Amino acid sequence: MVAFGKWIDAHGHLADPRWEGQDSAVIEDARSKGIHFFMQGGVSPEDWGRQRALKARFPQHIGLCFGLHPYWVIDHELEECEEALDLLARELPDALALGELGLDFRPHIMKDTRDKQMTVFEQQLELAQMSSKPVVLHLVQAHEESLRIMDLWGLPKQKGMVHSFNGSWGKAEDFLRRGLYLSVGGPLCRPDNERLRQAVREIPLEKLLVESDTPDQAPPAYKGGLNPPESIWEVARTIGELKSLDPLEILDITTENFKRLFAQGTAPESFGS
Repeated sequence: MVAFGKWIDAHGHLADPRWEGQDSAVIEDARSKGIHFFMQGGVSPEDWGRQRALKARFPQHIGLCFGLHPYWVIDHELEECEEALDLLARELPDALALGELGLDFRPHIMKDTRDKQMTVFEQQLELAQMSSKPVVLHLVQAHEESLRIMDLWGLPKQKGMVHSFNGSWGKAEDFLRRGLYLSVGGPLCRPDNERLRQAVREIPLEKLLVESDTPDQAPPAYKGGLNPPESIWEVARTIGELKSLDPLEILDITTENFKRLFAQGTAPESFGS
């Protein structure tokens, strides 16, 4: 029998409506496999409310993370974004982190929202510094722009993490130099993703996190359905193969990394029980 520890899924969306009616079973299944704490990714004011309701049911197992996702920013007028930022400032004290914030410049997603995305990104970075919250970053096809904005506006003292990192070692170095952790998920498990695999070989273990991004970004073993938090086992196995370590050791290390990043003002033992 494997002696399961109390490991952490560093990023997911268990409050996503697609999990409605299944979330309890999914959480209990993950807990049976040793995963006891689930950090959420904030999307919108509606999502923050769903996160709160989920945490009320699983108070020791859900980490709140509130922010305005680039997808939400893209779909709303700047005035609506300003109103949501005001609400975020009031809600944020209850969260462990601010996120997801960032930029997504894929042409079919971005459309004509480049300037608006950058404006809201800057405003959320300012709010993160004012609230002393680490950030959870969503950065897609916007590497140079994101570095420029982070360098200009600054990161909070607690820094943060790049969620679902899927870039080269060179890009990883850029984030590491700025004090950020790198969280990897299902895309690492694709055998053809050699660029990311090479980056993970080089990234120091003490700066790595593992995530499911549930219910999306499933590893190949989970394709065809919603991606459950337990898929971080597949991520840990792949990291273990790349670094010649046991996946249990990977889960232990990444869990301690998470606690080091997010436990400001929180007792580390409060992450799951």
